[in-house]
Amino acid sequence: MSVNPLGESTTISRDPAPWASDPQDDDAEVVNVNKYARFADIYDVFGSEDFCLTMTSHILDALERYRMPPGAEVVDVACGTGVITIELAKAGYNMVGLDLSHNMLAHAQRRALASGVTARFTRADMRTFRLQEKTPCIISTHDSLDHLFDDEELDLAFESISQALRPGGLFIFDMNCWDGIRHLDGRTVFVETHDKSGAYHLIAEERTLETNIVGFIQVEDNLYERFDETLYQRCYSNEEIEERLEEFGLELLER
Repeated sequence: MSVNPLGESTTISRDPAPWASDPQDDDAEVVNVNKYARFADIYDVFGSEDFCLTMTSHILDALERYRMPPGAEVVDVACGTGVITIELAKAGYNMVGLDLSHNMLAHAQRRALASGVTARFTRADMRTFRLQEKTPCIISTHDSLDHLFDDEELDLAFESISQALRPGGLFIFDMNCWDGIRHLDGRTVFVETHDKSGAYHLIAEERTLETNIVGFIQVEDNLYERFDETLYQRCYSNEEIEERLEEFGLELLER
């Protein structure tokens, strides 16, 4: 089992199911598109990069176990700043990163350019995305699915993922579980680099994790811009997750 410090990582495969292969409409209306706009600027400062590097190792192990060799396409849903996308590209995988946030994608594209690797990044909503062609593997990490706050939204995401996978394809993801995060209630974390700093305070109650973020970004010498954002995650039970996976033709292989 690959373990997320706040929850757990799960690997599944799926049975075939018919789907419509229309491409994602970039002009489609979306909800809370700006919620992560400024957070993207300090996302990696909060230890996200270190966590993603650890997760990359787990994902590479899973890809090897399930005979998904380098050269295969892997679609990273809710790719964020692209750390895992780019690390898997370095390992030889044909990477596609999807995210709803323009700013996250901008950071990911700059990171790919600086790393000298090829990866495609596209703006898309995990609840409604469609691929031109089915893919052998989809990943979604860093608790991205927990940001879908009700059953209907999670169902939409699982349906989109199921429709995008080839028969027998792999879906590798992590999600928070309540037992893994309830002890975080009241925790405050401070971080700082030469030009960025911030803090976040966690409130965990009733299977919900609220993250209140205050960030500071240097814009000139001795001048910092402050921003505040609040993110919410819902903690689904293992039983709820497994039931929804089965509903959309996804078979649990390990967790």
